[in-house]
Amino acid sequence: ASAFFFLSLSQFDKKWRTSVLVSGLITFIAAVHYFYMRDYWASFGESPTFFRYVDWVLTVPLMCLEFYLILKVAGAKQSLLWKMIIYSLIMLVTGYFGEVVDPSNAALWGFASGVAYFLIVYEIWIGEAAKLAKAAGGNTLAAHKI
Repeated sequence: ASAFFFLSLSQFDKKWRTSVLVSGLITFIAAVHYFYMRDYWASFGESPTFFRYVDWVLTVPLMCLEFYLILKVAGAKQSLLWKMIIYSLIMLVTGYFGEVVDPSNAALWGFASGVAYFLIVYEIWIGEAAKLAKAAGGNTLAAHKI
């Protein structure tokens, strides 16, 4: 996927190129991390929890940026971007705390993480992001749905 995004970058309209570049970065970062995590598992026989969260701390905010870049042509404001990035960081930090730092209270941390996750989902499918995509229609709506 990364090769496709990077090699076909010049074939996209200028307003979409940054979005396509971010897609390439997301898939490249994920690929590198997952190959490394596979090797870690093969060597040590345990889940590389820390590296999963490093991957997610990089890729999840980039995915939020991706939604913003798609919706920027429809008038999205930076406040939407920051709201989704803050939700994603809350989701990841509380998830990490529940899995690694304070597993005795994993349900509480998992609940907090889940609330942040569902706020992102709400924003994308029902909230401000969904409304902007629907109002824009056409390619913006199609890209948002994908």
